[in-house]
Amino acid sequence: LHEPGTGKNLCQGGAPEMHGLSPLALSFTAGLLAHAPALTALTNPTVNSYKRLGARMTSSGATWSPTAATWAGNNRTALIRVPDEHRMELRLADMSANPYLMAAAIGAAGL
Repeated sequence: LHEPGTGKNLCQGGAPEMHGLSPLALSFTAGLLAHAPALTALTNPTVNSYKRLGARMTSSGATWSPTAATWAGNNRTALIRVPDEHRMELRLADMSANPYLMAAAIGAAGL
């Protein structure tokens, strides 16, 4: 999300303890977390999609799918990952989801 006149990133510039996310970005993140159960139904349309979400940890102790509806820094087990202050990743969707429905649902949930 950018400001139309200046092109400034409106999601950047928050406190370091909030991973650099602005209050606007934190509000959007809160909306995604609040609507996570409904988003799961829309963005994981197959049985295998749900199996991916319920995957057990490997012998190394790592898993690449989100295990809880949380947000965190550079943590791949969180539903929303914030690797740096420039972006956040919603790690919920499966590649078999309808991309148009998924984008609309994510936008609506965040707002």
